[in-house]
Amino acid sequence: YFIQSNLRKLKNMTTIEPKICVWSDLTSENLDVIFSATTNENLVSVIADVCKLKDATDIKSQILLDFYFSTIQFAKSLGMNYAQASAFFSIMKLVHTKCTSTPYNNNEDTFAYFKQLLIKHSLQRPPYSVGVFTVHQVQAITDYALNTYFRHFDMYKYAFTPKVRVDISFHYDGVPVTPEPEPEPEPEEIAPEEEEEVEAEAGSEPAPEEPEESEEVKQIRELIQVAMGSELKQLQGRLEKMISEQDQKISQQVEALEESMGLKSGSKSPASKKKK
Repeated sequence: YFIQSNLRKLKNMTTIEPKICVWSDLTSENLDVIFSATTNENLVSVIADVCKLKDATDIKSQILLDFYFSTIQFAKSLGMNYAQASAFFSIMKLVHTKCTSTPYNNNEDTFAYFKQLLIKHSLQRPPYSVGVFTVHQVQAITDYALNTYFRHFDMYKYAFTPKVRVDISFHYDGVPVTPEPEPEPEPEEIAPEEEEEVEAEAGSEPAPEEPEESEEVKQIRELIQVAMGSELKQLQGRLEKMISEQDQKISQQVEALEESMGLKSGSKSPASKKKK
């Protein structure tokens, strides 16, 4: 119960409320620089500067940079204006934050959160929502998110969420606590001369003689050998009988086949019948 209650608390700590996020991450000045980039390399460099992703050796920074680059490329291909591009970028960033806020599976919750964010930016109902996107753009953004981010949802979660480790200890009332085992002492180093003397002494000792078997053990051994011998004879007889029956059955089948083909000695062949 204690473990379940703590896991439930950890899950509930990841609640993120949807909000209007136009100009939250990208300002008009940032978008001026981003949309004026002429090459992909220049665009990647600009996004890295704006989003402060300078560590090229960090795998998480590389994944985020690729994710942000694809988001901006889609916004440009859809012909979004600055406000739409800023809102779309922040929506995808919040979706990623929701995904990586817990190590547990929250695929359905993250997609529901994504839809709530879209609604916040597709209906003109201030202060609850703003009409930034058109109906066509909402459909296009939904298809894009499903085919890119949510298709690789597990990959993002694996790369960005911490691993969960649970250490469990039990304590029973009235039972003394088991002391921790003491570390084993390190073996003492033996000089080569002493090691040779020990080996020589071990080699000079006579080998221990094997104890003689008692009369009871000998009787039991003889009984076992007799019983095993009779069982083996019975098994051998059954096998010989099975082989004999199988040979007889095969011989009968061969004879029947020869009779049907007229090949058995004393029978007339089909050619001789035709001559008559």
